[in-house]
Amino acid sequence: MEVIRAVTEWALPGLECRDCGAVTFAEPPPGAYVGSVSYGAVLNAAAVVLTAYGNVPPERAAQVMAMLLGVPVSPGWVDKASGRLAAQLGRAGFDAAMLAALAGEKALAADETPVNVLDSSAPQPAARQDEEEGDPEEEKAAAGAPHVLIVRTPDGRLSWLQALASRRKDDVAAGIPAAFTGLLMTDGYTGYQHLLSRLAGIQQCCQHIIRRCRAVIKLGPGGLQSWAGDIIEILREAHQAVETARARGHTVLDAEMLDKLGQRYDEAAAFGIIHNRLRDWDSGNHPGYTLGCWLREYKEQVFLFTRDFAVDWTTNVAERGAKAAKRHQAVSGYWHTLATLARWCRIRSYLDSAAAHGITALETIRDALAGKPWLPPLPAVR
Repeated sequence: MEVIRAVTEWALPGLECRDCGAVTFAEPPPGAYVGSVSYGAVLNAAAVVLTAYGNVPPERAAQVMAMLLGVPVSPGWVDKASGRLAAQLGRAGFDAAMLAALAGEKALAADETPVNVLDSSAPQPAARQDEEEGDPEEEKAAAGAPHVLIVRTPDGRLSWLQALASRRKDDVAAGIPAAFTGLLMTDGYTGYQHLLSRLAGIQQCCQHIIRRCRAVIKLGPGGLQSWAGDIIEILREAHQAVETARARGHTVLDAEMLDKLGQRYDEAAAFGIIHNRLRDWDSGNHPGYTLGCWLREYKEQVFLFTRDFAVDWTTNVAERGAKAAKRHQAVSGYWHTLATLARWCRIRSYLDSAAAHGITALETIRDALAGKPWLPPLPAVR
């Protein structure tokens, strides 16, 4: 396959002021830069897609572009391509537009994932069990380490990634649009709980609960922890009931069925508390007792999806959004600073959201460099 290259020379005439002698030059066309070689939208798109989607470091991205396109570019230019795109998005008000669009949604899903930032002033992730979430199958970084926060609509139509200096509740809360007052789907992290004063409700991720239940079942002895299996069965029955009701065009779950599910849930959680209250455990309370108490305390948030069909029963849509940061870190290893992490987050938010609206990466990058980026449409007034 032959790659056809076109070279265009831009002549920028200057005009000298008769009074002061100052010379004013014509502005270059959108996407062109004075004093250097300016590559077109295709090459810029290749640089951004390789680094933002392919997770390829600038040095290797430059090599790949030279091999495939026959255009030798420097690693510095590859990195600047992302910088130019992020800067254009900032000037066009992309962040404000995303926040406004997300704030108008009835429901959002949120998740966060630790990342490595090379800047020595940023605390580095140290894998440990997340005590606040209590999920023995998930190891996350200390709260003070840099994180990426992912906020998405339930249908994945809008994706908003943000660089956080830490996972502390104030930083996480600042990442949720301030004007958002709807329903928030999250995992068990308690940092979201103090947002209840302005939210319509929180839906706890049932997939996280199921994983915690499975971990307790393995502890035994015998079938003593079978109550945790009952919780799994109850949540799955509730989910199936909601899906059936949706398919029939209903907007609420049958009250009698919901009462029965809730009663079974209460009985299972109480069994877990009673039979694990005095059971020895090397690090404090037995996980079965901790889980039983948590289930009792957060019952209303666990069952929110049965009362309001706007939320899903899991935060899977947000977890899928977190994979981008995990893949990038697995390939490239780290970000240099929180600023470069924030730049990457803005670009991924832009490209992912535009792609969900059927717009190609080449189109979105070309339009952004021309100063006319795609902006998320505001939701209809409810």
